[in-house]
Amino acid sequence: MDRLYHWLILSSIKGVGEKTLKTLYEKFGSAENVLSLKETDLTPVVGRSKARAIATREGAEEKSAERTIRLVEREGISTITLEDEGYPPNLLEIPDPPPVLFYKGNISIPASAGVVGSRKPNAYTLRWVEDLVSGFSKVNLGVVSGGAQGVDRRAHESAISMGLHTTCVLGFGVLQAKDGLFESILKSGGLILSEFLPNRGGDKFTFPKRNRIIAALSEFLVVPEASSKSGSLITARYAMDYGKKVYVHIGIGKSSSWDGCYKLLEEGAKVIKDHSHIIGVSQTSSGLEEFLQTPRTLEEVADYLNVSTQEAMVKLTDLELEGRVKRMGSFFCT
Repeated sequence: MDRLYHWLILSSIKGVGEKTLKTLYEKFGSAENVLSLKETDLTPVVGRSKARAIATREGAEEKSAERTIRLVEREGISTITLEDEGYPPNLLEIPDPPPVLFYKGNISIPASAGVVGSRKPNAYTLRWVEDLVSGFSKVNLGVVSGGAQGVDRRAHESAISMGLHTTCVLGFGVLQAKDGLFESILKSGGLILSEFLPNRGGDKFTFPKRNRIIAALSEFLVVPEASSKSGSLITARYAMDYGKKVYVHIGIGKSSSWDGCYKLLEEGAKVIKDHSHIIGVSQTSSGLEEFLQTPRTLEEVADYLNVSTQEAMVKLTDLELEGRVKRMGSFFCT
């Protein structure tokens, strides 16, 4: 718990945000090391103002840190810090990873797709989400979402029903997760996690902030329905910033409920019709290359990827251009 205490102290110092914390961790290796340094040691790394604040522990909430440690011990909440083994590697790649994660469940997150969208979706969209996640089950792809009503909830529920791992990233503390959905996630072997202190409620600041975590933990992101003001657009833009692919589905084109999806298309997202597009994306090239050790027809490749022959041809052409696949008449092989 000493490590947790040091991170709680360091992250509570005035003016020290997640980007600064990552810089300090990469330079000095631990929160304890940082807290032991003098202002002159810190100034070249973070500047004089922040160095002084850290050296003097300006605004540090030591009593709060002690209370938090007692609380997580009493409530059986797990924690993991930036310097702990097992910290989600995808989060280490973003500029502002949470210094501490509070969680319940299994922190070992498998390859997962993010699915986020409207809190009040069309009935069509809910059925589409179920079909999407059904497709994920064919490649054992988990689901990451935010636990909100609507698209998020249906994505989690569908993952549970399909026996897939699902991760719920909360916009509030884990002790505020009292809905039956969260219990179902944990019973299924899934994960609920938060960067916020366990008793903190959600607000207009916490929900947008947590969206970067959903984006970071996702291999790619799917937005089935979103209005022009949907918080899902924030998640999608984070995903794009992180170099992740973002896919949108357009259901009822004349409805304003999909205006946010149209916006994302203008910003670089791709449109998908159904889960077969996702299966083609998530199927690894290495798996396909192994399949092609025996010459296969286009139809056989399409069946293997569970996509149309047109989509299979696009995939094969990409691999052919890379020199990883060659054609032999009507057959393809490695």
